[in-house]
Amino acid sequence: MADEERFSRNKHDHRFPHRAISFCLRQAGITSHELDHVAFYEHSIVKFDRIIRSALRADTVNQSAGYFDNVVEGWLYQKKFDDQRLIAAELGVPLDRISAIPHHLSHAAAAYFASPFRKATAVTMDGVGEYETLAV
Repeated sequence: MADEERFSRNKHDHRFPHRAISFCLRQAGITSHELDHVAFYEHSIVKFDRIIRSALRADTVNQSAGYFDNVVEGWLYQKKFDDQRLIAAELGVPLDRISAIPHHLSHAAAAYFASPFRKATAVTMDGVGEYETLAV
């Protein structure tokens, strides 16, 4: 596992993680075409739903108009709804080998699969996932 920000030196780098992916593939001694499956760390449409619902809450709608416009524009401009297609195209793998998994499950999986344990209970606490901030 590697974060793009470690290679780009840009904190919270949200660009496509070309360098991190290349590092992981080199470490594994494989090419992207040899990947069995790729898991993406969130359900983009569910996250977008949370953002829209939060921005449109009656108590915040007037204060969040600019935020709402920026989010919608950003998501449409960045084509966030096409994350799985983008990953498939960038890696050169079939779309059916790309899966979106819940954000907190991805944190738990990263911890579990890097651990020496056969069984474990994972607790994740994060600023926010799709909707959750804590998951077990």
